[in-house]
This record gives sequence, C-alpha cells and structure tokens, in this order.
Amino acid sequence: MPYTQLYDMDDINPQLDETDVALIIGANDVVNPAARHDQSSPIFGMPILDVDKAKHAIVIKRSMNTGFSGVDNELFYQNKTMMLFGSAKDVVAKLVSEVKQL
Repeated sequence: MPYTQLYDMDDINPQLDETDVALIIGANDVVNPAARHDQSSPIFGMPILDVDKAKHAIVIKRSMNTGFSGVDNELFYQNKTMMLFGSAKDVVAKLVSEVKQL
C-alpha cells in the first residue's frame, strides 16, 4: 500500500466515531479499548486506534488468543463487533467477493 494512502493514528482517530465499519485485520493490543480506561491493565495509556468508536467493527483473526500483552481484548466482546476467524487473505477475498455481489 502506498504511504500516501496511510493515516497517522492522531489523524484517523477523530474520524472513527463517524465511521460505519472498521475492518481490523490481525490486530489485538493496538485496538483494545482497555488501554484508555483500565488503569490495572498492562496496556493502560498505550496509544490505540479507536475502532471501538465506529458503528460496527469486523475483526479478522485466526483465534481469540491474546496479543503480545497477554490481555483479552474487550473490543472482541462488544455487541457491535463481529469476529471472522481464518486466514486474513482468504477471509478478505471472501468479503470482497460478497460486497461485489451487493
């Protein structure tokens, strides 16, 4: 992906509360809302992408395993989050195919 299409976290976070769907591929700690509010968490204070502020989140991962920090991600348990398990390449290809059929 060209760097001109990438956003800095500080630039994209304010837009996420106006976002319909955030697609998260393989990320864990960097999208965990606990970093903002759980002072007992080892990731408290860490900068994160505020994907939990989008209207919906779709997370593609191989499993529910924790990230580097060893902390469960509360995003994965929110009502507006859908988990898709499998290889990111395969799952994204299926999503693209389904969207094209709409």
